[in-house]
Amino acid sequence: MKRISKLFIALFALIVLLLPLLAACDPSGDGTTSAGGDTLVIYNWEDYIDGGDREMGRAPILDDFAKYYESVTGRKLTVTYTTFDTNETMLTKVLKNDAPVDLICPSEYAIEKLLTAGRLENQKKLYDDLKPQLDGYGVTFDGMSSLGEGDGNIEPAVMTVIKSQFGAVKSGDKTFDMTEYMVPYMWGTLGILYNKNVISEEELKKYGWGVLWNEQKSDELENKILMKDSVRDTYAAALFYMYEYGKLPEKYADISSAQDIINITDDDMLEAAEAILTEQREHISGYEVDFGKDDMLNEVVYADFAWSGDALWAIEESYDEETDDYFLGYYCPTGKNPDTGKQRFSNIWYDGWVIPTTVKNPLAAMMFIDYMCRPESAIRNSIEIGYTSAVAKDLLASNDDVCAYIEEQEYDIDEYFDDIGRYPEINEYLGVMRDFGSRNDALVNMWQRAKAGSNVNLSLLIIIAVIVGVVALALAAYFIAQALKLRPRKVS
Repeated sequence: MKRISKLFIALFALIVLLLPLLAACDPSGDGTTSAGGDTLVIYNWEDYIDGGDREMGRAPILDDFAKYYESVTGRKLTVTYTTFDTNETMLTKVLKNDAPVDLICPSEYAIEKLLTAGRLENQKKLYDDLKPQLDGYGVTFDGMSSLGEGDGNIEPAVMTVIKSQFGAVKSGDKTFDMTEYMVPYMWGTLGILYNKNVISEEELKKYGWGVLWNEQKSDELENKILMKDSVRDTYAAALFYMYEYGKLPEKYADISSAQDIINITDDDMLEAAEAILTEQREHISGYEVDFGKDDMLNEVVYADFAWSGDALWAIEESYDEETDDYFLGYYCPTGKNPDTGKQRFSNIWYDGWVIPTTVKNPLAAMMFIDYMCRPESAIRNSIEIGYTSAVAKDLLASNDDVCAYIEEQEYDIDEYFDDIGRYPEINEYLGVMRDFGSRNDALVNMWQRAKAGSNVNLSLLIIIAVIVGVVALALAAYFIAQALKLRPRKVS
């Protein structure tokens, strides 16, 4: 009885302690708490938003949004910010319903996959549903591009590409306009982050994507190259390299479109790419997702297959006071080969804000997207993370507050907007990768084989097999001997 009494007392004390926490929960499932506050759960890439600078008195942009939300609605907002490292990690969680979030920021092909799986809300429809409430608050979402009323604050050239590729996404007997389900956040290209002291601009223009295979036969560059540990990005590089060097399967010899090349995944192309990527292993240091920038800055390697935003960030960090210059540079191979005159291609990608069907606070989600589309928010995020905001370049350049912020961060305004690494020309030489659908598994299997390589020493495998066999026989003999010792003996 004493034990039972003590157990009841302990349970009662636990309930008393948990009451404040229970009061702050969201039992209604509508994004509000019984304590009078609202919640917003965001799922984004790591290091992909302005985290502020406490020492300089600048609050994180999430805090500023929470204050803005309270000023509009009169309700406090708690923002929960979680991160993912790859689109595949995010897709696995969301498609399995393991990520009950209000906002996600995937890449274009992942958005397409979520859309066809029926996991995204139509933002135009959400806006229509929220309109009476928004009118009461005196709020409009002029910056968003998903409401069917023009491009909002988004770069028109960015929207043109997205509409051309994703304006009619088919899923079964249904067709979706993806632009009603997402608002672009950042965009960029794939290219080569390189050490200027080892690789010259002339070599880049001459060898293009071949630099990542050390086509120039540089002893200094050999085994000092990093590739992305990303099946889609590395596959794209292999396709562009094969096109540039005439190594595509014969049936694709006449192809001349970046958009077509980057989305071919049949067996012939996968086989050719596997051979090229397996061959590349002899010339590279390895594969990376995040540490490439640091290795380039520390001159551990001299070339890195990079996303433009990562490259721009690394270049900023590579300033050398002695030479008054940056020792790193970025090259996106889309110009013509000066020797052959053949056009080169690259990838252009877009990340965007989407609202999953698990959303509990659609009002906060929509307000947040619109807040990210404001010029002041866009420039803060862009400078903090190094990537190019999807907010229109002309809109940013003509905004006095934006220009003042750029100068405050010690950039020259003209140089900032004229940087072709940050703002490349969006043209037909840049292709967009689509969701590979049922071919994705075949692509992943090819990539795993290519990373493992085919140059394993056969003699070494035989020796290992013999050793394993001998050890197995010895163990078998030992256990048999032990079993014989333990066997019962007849006693006369």
